[in-house]
Amino acid sequence: MASTVLDEFIQRVSDFPDNAAVVSSHGELSYRQLDDASNVLCSILLDKGVKAGDIVPLLAERTPELIIGILGVVKSGAAYIPIDTHHPENRISYIIEQSGSSVILGSNELIDKFKDGYETVAIDAKPNKKSVTVERARNNEKSAAYVIFTSGTTGKPKGVVVEHSSLLNLIGWHNDKFEVTAASRSTLIAGIGFDVAQWEIWSAITSGSALYLPDEEIRLQAAALLDYFASNRISHAFVPTVLVEDVVSSPQPGHLALRYLFTAGEKLNPVDLDGVNYALVDYYGPTEATIFATYHPVVSATRNPPSTIGRPVADTAILILDEEFAPVGAGQAGELFIAGTCLARGYLNNEQLTAEKFFSLDRFPGLRLYRSGDLARWLSDGNIQFLGRIDDQIKIRGNRVELGEIESLIMRHADVKAAVAVATQPVKLADKKIVVFLVPEKSSSTAPKLIEELKAQLKEMLPSYFLPADYLFIDKLPVNANGKTDKAALLMRYQSSHGAPQASPQAYLDATEREIAAIWGTLLDTRHIDAQDNFFDIGGHSLLASRLIKALETQFGVKTYVRDIYEYPTIGSLAQAIRIRSGGALPLVDSEPIRALQADVRLPQDMVINAQYDLRQVASPAAILLTGATGFVGVHLLADLLAATSAEIYCIVRAASPQQAQQRLDDVMQRYQVSLTAADSARVRVVKGNIAETDLGLSPEIYQSLSQQIDIVYHSASAVNFIQPYSYMKRDNVQGLSEIIRFAAFRRTKPLVLLSTISVYSWGHLHTGKRVMLEQDDLDQNLPAVITDIGYVRSKWVMEKMADLAAQQGLPLMVFRLGYATCHSQTGVSASYQWWGRLVKTCIGHGTVPDLRALREGLTTVDYMSGAIAHISRNPQALGKKFNLIHEQDNNLTLKEFFHLLEQHFGFSFKVLPFQEWLAQWEHDSEAPLYPLLSLFKDNMHDGLSTVQLYQDTYQWDCRNVKLFLRGSGIEEPRFSKAELSGYLQQSIGHAPFAMQT
Repeated sequence: MASTVLDEFIQRVSDFPDNAAVVSSHGELSYRQLDDASNVLCSILLDKGVKAGDIVPLLAERTPELIIGILGVVKSGAAYIPIDTHHPENRISYIIEQSGSSVILGSNELIDKFKDGYETVAIDAKPNKKSVTVERARNNEKSAAYVIFTSGTTGKPKGVVVEHSSLLNLIGWHNDKFEVTAASRSTLIAGIGFDVAQWEIWSAITSGSALYLPDEEIRLQAAALLDYFASNRISHAFVPTVLVEDVVSSPQPGHLALRYLFTAGEKLNPVDLDGVNYALVDYYGPTEATIFATYHPVVSATRNPPSTIGRPVADTAILILDEEFAPVGAGQAGELFIAGTCLARGYLNNEQLTAEKFFSLDRFPGLRLYRSGDLARWLSDGNIQFLGRIDDQIKIRGNRVELGEIESLIMRHADVKAAVAVATQPVKLADKKIVVFLVPEKSSSTAPKLIEELKAQLKEMLPSYFLPADYLFIDKLPVNANGKTDKAALLMRYQSSHGAPQASPQAYLDATEREIAAIWGTLLDTRHIDAQDNFFDIGGHSLLASRLIKALETQFGVKTYVRDIYEYPTIGSLAQAIRIRSGGALPLVDSEPIRALQADVRLPQDMVINAQYDLRQVASPAAILLTGATGFVGVHLLADLLAATSAEIYCIVRAASPQQAQQRLDDVMQRYQVSLTAADSARVRVVKGNIAETDLGLSPEIYQSLSQQIDIVYHSASAVNFIQPYSYMKRDNVQGLSEIIRFAAFRRTKPLVLLSTISVYSWGHLHTGKRVMLEQDDLDQNLPAVITDIGYVRSKWVMEKMADLAAQQGLPLMVFRLGYATCHSQTGVSASYQWWGRLVKTCIGHGTVPDLRALREGLTTVDYMSGAIAHISRNPQALGKKFNLIHEQDNNLTLKEFFHLLEQHFGFSFKVLPFQEWLAQWEHDSEAPLYPLLSLFKDNMHDGLSTVQLYQDTYQWDCRNVKLFLRGSGIEEPRFSKAELSGYLQQSIGHAPFAMQT
């Protein structure tokens, strides 16, 4: 039985001596000729002193000499280092030095410049020396076969040593799996120094098949390659990922004999394979795992398959582990580890790095693991989904952004041939932005029209921080020596090409618009700005909005608010507002007329509510609809509903596809450390939809089916933003609830559990004079405050009034008014969008707190909220009641009491400053955590006071219903203990409190 690939080659020479082995424009070599030439070369190497265990640098191009050189080195018992002669001389010299070899092997004309200090051996495809017999027992399965040098984080390439057993394991599996036989014809396409080239070569010459070497001007041109495949009757071929789309979308020659097209190197975007009659196989694997670790027979994009790298090859084992090296749950993201025969020996001349990357763990006895640094997850069908590099995750303003998701959505546009998204690397992280490079189809629409269409398409599918700030058109994507997209070259191209904002003279009406455009261009660092561009669609965000209003005030000498950027998001509309104010008109206090809010308190027309329902729908539901499961409260409520019921839970998630909907939920569960058992996971049904759209964005069939199936609806979804106006909140919150109520009443009546907020009371105490607000009190008494509160509060008031109206018409309803979900009591995790965490960071940073009287935010823990809701909502007697889900009396901490606990437990010392003095410490610092929410602390909302100031001396909130319905449940109102606060500070605020104790 063969123990090396060389044994297999020798056997093929015996089996098929006259078969073509290597075919190129330089000629053809049979297996006998290839064997003879490599024997001669081997004898020369042995004469030069090369011996078993040596490592010989091999400089060659894509010619038959390369194959002869590889075989000659391996026959000598040594390993080879394939070196691409197109690499810089300094890199080549470094690799030669690392090899420790006194002999350099290369094609005749390639090694002259490296003669000094080394023995050089030139390869000749037609040696003058007579064929010799070479001893074959110099290698065994543990001998090194080759060394591949890959890029290193230090800037120096690192050599990966691969043994014969690993190489033979992959080659044998591949040839068997994909029917590579002596009748096959394959190609050498990959870069010579790329490990994929070693697979291409050994797959062919261990099977007795012919290896074709296309010329350089052919190998990376799709149309020319297809003609080459057809004219040479190629059956198996490889192309780099960046070429796949071009190859499969080009006209396919009628006499094409291709059976398998393989690809690897980068994440593969969805491709339409309906027009090809060969299989596309996507390989994944680092060099350290001997070329490939997983494979995936690709499914055409027209069938909307999930993104995956497939399953392990051969005897390879894939583990996906968390930071504690424990296996993650199904669907959860973790680091991908590889084990099996595939693993390389380690790194050449670097024992420390080898020990860091290759190791064993007690929990996996007998396994040697390689730590890939790649992020992945298991899909429900047993396939693996690649999520990118752990050390190269893109974060925009603290949000993780998957550039691949942006690319895949852009690639859906018919006029886009290729797209690559990259993130800039500015000095200030807040200025980081996404730039997209586009290769348009020949039939592409004009550039402005295509960009306009792409912006609209992405805005429908992606959150604002995902949206690209700039688009550049290029003829083709640049590739590096390994055939991968050269993103560094793209960034350099962008940095050298972009400049000041560009627009035609007719683009702006007057000097005001031109001056605003100049300010936008500086803030957004973008080139193309149109008068109708939306600030938030071209890279703008809340932090930049705060900077923008300061720049506008300086430039035009008028008062502006952050909310102005939301109300007037285009240059044209903003300019008009500034013109009016420049004429002396003052901006109005951001209030909503009472009649406008009351007009929105209405139910869908022609909706009839049948007051009949079964109490078992509440007590023991079989099917639950949950909205907002991708929110901080919603995902914890999902877990608690699974624990409290045996129901199947349908989660409506906004996404471009069902797979992306599932991925969104999986990401949130990982982010907030929510883990489910396999049995509970099996009861979760993720449904792609949008609650603000007609019929929840569902197909008629799914809508009809769910309306019959669902017993009870939990509405947790809500847009949460503290600076956007009501007009921005209205669609998601008000229209969203309208559609939920319509669904709850459709076909069969389904009780509604609505998650509201204690903020619906607003700063009503300034108008009512009350100290306590009861759960059953009418909200209308607080309306004078609500109309001057932020847009989020107004939208929640309208939502609760709508729900009350539906209840009056017969819809069974219970409402939970939530306090502030500060964190999870056990894990300490919190939601990144929360303003309280930014407040805590700012106060800790300055060592000060504002002197605000009795400011209560209703601080509690998310697990108390979700556990209480899951318990109370299963009691039919709770229908028709309101529940203030916060802490009572002395346990309802004020701002000062919260920071006093930090002083008491962790040795902090905070100085209490007058509010304006405290504000002055950070209001001009754009790096301050609270800066994006400056408007909460500065804008005049009522009687010259800001939002935060108006919430002083606020209500005490009665919660007797909560206490009554939780009696005997074991669920108790939490207190912020030292342990809970420690977890919160470490997990959510980024401080290690115990290190600061005195």
